[in-house]
Amino acid sequence: MRNNKFGENILMEIGKMTQLNVLDLSHNLLVGDVPPQLSNLKVLVDLNLSHNGLSGHIPVEVESMAGLQDVSLSYNELEGPIPNNKAFITASLEGNKGLCGNLTGFQPCERPSKHSIVKRQHKLILITLLPVMGGLVLLYAFIGVLFMCDRRRRRAKDDGRRNDDGWLSISMLDGKALYRDILNAIEEFDATFCIRQGGHGSIYKVNLPSLGTIAVKRLHSSFEINTHPESFVNEVRAVTGIKHRNIVNMYGYCSHAQHSFLVYEYAERGSLSSILSNEVESKKLDWLKRVNIIKGVAFALSYMHQDCSPPFVHRDISSSNVLLDSEYEACVSDFGIGKLLKPDSSNFTALAGTYGYVAPDHAYTMKVTKMCDVYSFGVLALEIIKGKHLGEYLTVLENSSTMDHHVQLSDFLDEHLPYPEDRVNELLVFINKLAISCLGETQKSRPTMQFVSHKLSSMDAYAHLLFM
Repeated sequence: MRNNKFGENILMEIGKMTQLNVLDLSHNLLVGDVPPQLSNLKVLVDLNLSHNGLSGHIPVEVESMAGLQDVSLSYNELEGPIPNNKAFITASLEGNKGLCGNLTGFQPCERPSKHSIVKRQHKLILITLLPVMGGLVLLYAFIGVLFMCDRRRRRAKDDGRRNDDGWLSISMLDGKALYRDILNAIEEFDATFCIRQGGHGSIYKVNLPSLGTIAVKRLHSSFEINTHPESFVNEVRAVTGIKHRNIVNMYGYCSHAQHSFLVYEYAERGSLSSILSNEVESKKLDWLKRVNIIKGVAFALSYMHQDCSPPFVHRDISSSNVLLDSEYEACVSDFGIGKLLKPDSSNFTALAGTYGYVAPDHAYTMKVTKMCDVYSFGVLALEIIKGKHLGEYLTVLENSSTMDHHVQLSDFLDEHLPYPEDRVNELLVFINKLAISCLGETQKSRPTMQFVSHKLSSMDAYAHLLFM
């Protein structure tokens, strides 16, 4: 069967031809290993597998082939020890670079040293132990997670209920320790630590070793928890679970005796309203920073409306409730009067929000929906570009028929900043029109915050082309 261009491997079934005396498969295209089943050919005398592409070791089983006399395995790619069989003493084995043994023309095979044997044993031990150890680590980690979840569940169960001593805490931290640390750090709410007065309480800057710099809002005694404690507790629990780069992180709520307060992360540059009202600081807010702030607020509201479950309505979006960090990144704050809404529903409640930002339909109907936030966002976006609240001019903008014919971009620009270049001018025109669309007279005429957020995101690609 020589010179037939046979390809692929030698079939292992060849071992069933037990009466075969001569096997000549030379000058073919055979590849793969020499099958150990050849050792079943007990009466084989002549074996010729030369001039193929066979690889791997010559099977040690051929050492038992006592009748074998002539062997030719030359010009293959075989390697490893030459079998201890008398036929291989005179065998034709040239052309195989990897064969070794105690024959003329071949390198002796290296015997594994004691060190390599020990090393191999160590490797075997590691291969055995590592999966076991890995399994144990995963098991302990799983038990630890279950323990932490159970502990957190118990803490959450206890949170929101006043103890016999009048203590109430809603926090992922140790509420009592946090309460004591805050009171000690600012000397029982000394006025020197107060940085801002709000509609629902005073804001204090606090430095704690455990949290660093934080903001603490001490609530007025008349705050909502006195009349709707369960609603407030549920709201705070939900807010502490919100994690978004454009929403101020809330650490929790503490209440005991004379003091009730919310604990937030600290925004270094303070409120947007304080910066816009300061002529020196407002000039640091160039046009692109202002565009980025508008986008940040939009992304936060879209997240609250669309991605939180149940969704949130903030109800008090204003420049006072937008804080800026050291990089002028916008962070929406003050969820003190926010309400959790069930999907596809609306709440009837007392009028809430800041004068000048409240949607007209909310003032008339007292009906709270996500569209109330959309209106407030439109007012805020125009204020950021103008540098101040537009006041009575908003009523003109609510009439969409006048929007394109009588409104010029120059009417909306902050006079303290240089007039924008053409490329920035296009971005501001785009945002202006989007903000005005949020001032629709009816809720149905306003876009959703998800739509606004998507438009502002797509604006990034457009801006990239403009500034190339």
